[in-house]
Amino acid sequence: EVYYVPADRIEAERQNPHSQERLPNDNLPLVWAQSLYWLGKLLDDGAIELSDLDPLGRHLRSQVTPHSVVQVALLAEDSQLQADLATYGIATQTPEQIAPIQVRPAHHLTQVYTQIGRNDKLALSGRPGRRLRSLSTSRIFLLRGETIVFLPSFINQREFYLTLDYHFLVEQIRSELAYVYRQWRGLGCPTMTLMLTRQLLDTGRDAILDLIHQLESGHCGSIPVQLGTLAQFIPTAGTERIDFIHDHVFDSVSADDIVTPVTRLPFDPNQCRPLTPGQEFEIEAESDIDVLMQRLQHTANIYEQTEILHTIATLKDLHFDTGIDANHPVTVADLLEELYGKASLVHTGQATQAVSAYWSIVRYTAGLLDRYNIGLSDAVTDILVRQKQILIGKAFSDDSLITEPLSLEEITDKINHFCREDIRDRVLTQEILIYLSSIVKTEPALFDGFLTLRVGYLILLLTSELAREQQLTQDEAYNQLMFLSPFAIKTRLRNAIAGYSGLGSTLQQQETLHPRQIKDRALDWHVLPEPSDDNARDADWQRQRQHDGAAGRVPKDFYPGVWTLLKHCKGLVIGDKLESRNRLDSDPIVSEMTPGEKNFALRVERLLNKIHAPQYRQLTIEALLELMAIFERNPYLILDDYIVLDVLTGHAVRLAWLEVHPDRHDRYDADKSQAWSEFYQTSPFRCATYFVRAFQYLTNLEGDIAA
Repeated sequence: EVYYVPADRIEAERQNPHSQERLPNDNLPLVWAQSLYWLGKLLDDGAIELSDLDPLGRHLRSQVTPHSVVQVALLAEDSQLQADLATYGIATQTPEQIAPIQVRPAHHLTQVYTQIGRNDKLALSGRPGRRLRSLSTSRIFLLRGETIVFLPSFINQREFYLTLDYHFLVEQIRSELAYVYRQWRGLGCPTMTLMLTRQLLDTGRDAILDLIHQLESGHCGSIPVQLGTLAQFIPTAGTERIDFIHDHVFDSVSADDIVTPVTRLPFDPNQCRPLTPGQEFEIEAESDIDVLMQRLQHTANIYEQTEILHTIATLKDLHFDTGIDANHPVTVADLLEELYGKASLVHTGQATQAVSAYWSIVRYTAGLLDRYNIGLSDAVTDILVRQKQILIGKAFSDDSLITEPLSLEEITDKINHFCREDIRDRVLTQEILIYLSSIVKTEPALFDGFLTLRVGYLILLLTSELAREQQLTQDEAYNQLMFLSPFAIKTRLRNAIAGYSGLGSTLQQQETLHPRQIKDRALDWHVLPEPSDDNARDADWQRQRQHDGAAGRVPKDFYPGVWTLLKHCKGLVIGDKLESRNRLDSDPIVSEMTPGEKNFALRVERLLNKIHAPQYRQLTIEALLELMAIFERNPYLILDDYIVLDVLTGHAVRLAWLEVHPDRHDRYDADKSQAWSEFYQTSPFRCATYFVRAFQYLTNLEGDIAA
């Protein structure tokens, strides 16, 4: 590397190795070699230690080290809680009793780490702020001579609502203890500090006490643990010393640690009940801000208040001043924060049924406030490193596929773009990703055979299972799913993955349409519209559908045709099938409205306008037209189910693709994006043919399709 043989002497060197004079190369001075020499001398003379060269201890991780016992220190937020815990035989300390040791939230440690490497003269900003996981906080820190412990970041309730469910929080603590035990490679023992609060004990008493007694036994599952005080743990704990953090000063109290309840809206738990789809549609259709504000201030139903604020935010924005306080501006976001707090705190002391019901409001307001779990990026990475990929939303586009680690902003952008119109679906998608991450770490064998984890499909499976259990429609089951606690949904998700093969048939049964008995009548499967002429075969049908869908035109007598269609079924679901407001119930509409009534036309038009993709809006209109033709030619055909346009169209796309690619039957999920693209490019007549075939498939009715 340092010397070379001249070109004219290479042959002589080959004949007699080491016989020729070597010349020094041109990379002088030899900085790297000289640096290694001086480092070796410094180490040999004892001037520096190995830890000075590797302050993070990376060289230790290449060695197989025995697992250490996880030390757990329990703190009580005040002396009264400490006394209450003592009645259960649980010994704790308060922050005052452990002085001079300080207790701080995890984000304070993030602030400290941003000072490492900072150099103002060189314009170096230091380390970027990152979320710290339990390996970082499970040690005792010596910062500028002060001894400080940091609480785990996953316990912060202000960041995301999952830890409001204390059954879920207890499972999270167990999972983090196992993670720290398996991954700890530092010197000393990992030491996790947990702060017990009054709210934690009041809402999750049984779960918390069971966990603590398990820790007292010396094992949490299969993980060896030791309970004790911080003073006992200091000699054996893993420590980190940081002497220079510039002029950084800790906040005496973090804004995240104080929640000041403010009540501006009336609240009565006895009046809080979910709205009907008709009531939700009425509020959604209202465009007068004054009417909405008057209704907001006169209702004590938290469900109605949330729905009204959503409509106001849609008409204006979250920063719109509601004028509810003459002295101070009160925005829509402020009122949503109030409802979020009420829905969170109302769990205390309430009946089980009421507790589960308010999770829907927690999710709804969290979605409207754009709340995101800061651990989402870590959760996605945990899944990807196990050779899985993730599909967000309906998966009609390859852009919804996640195949490599992404930042929190990139993940949330995908969620916002590809998730359903129901705002709660955004936060539920985050929940599912967090749960998948937890399950794949603890039970990786459950995911054998899975390459792609389709979040939207998993939500649909959970909904279908609830619908089967409680005899509900899918949109009703989706609302019921929103009422469940995070722990209950995680449990259902785990069971759904374990029994994945059987749930596919459950979903298919949910989609099946049941026609009333037809006595010896032949069905007419004539397809409308008529076939296109040869000159239209090469038309750009996708562009045409985008144009027609954006223009918003519908054929003549379209709305009376939809009204007549309702007489042949229990109802229609136009647009997102899990959104209850997209359902048109036949009985009230047929009995209260006429075919030519303007209010009926406006209601159908509103549902069509909620479909964001213009080409899909046009495709939905084509599906409705073909259904009208089927029932017009078969007036005696009656269905005892709702016709879901999403399901009918999805099966039409699948049948069209498999007719051309029969060998791809088992791999249709991977082809779905391309199948939809080709279907959009298919002529209206061909699409109508597949709509008829999809209808036959869903009803199990047979017959020849004629043009």
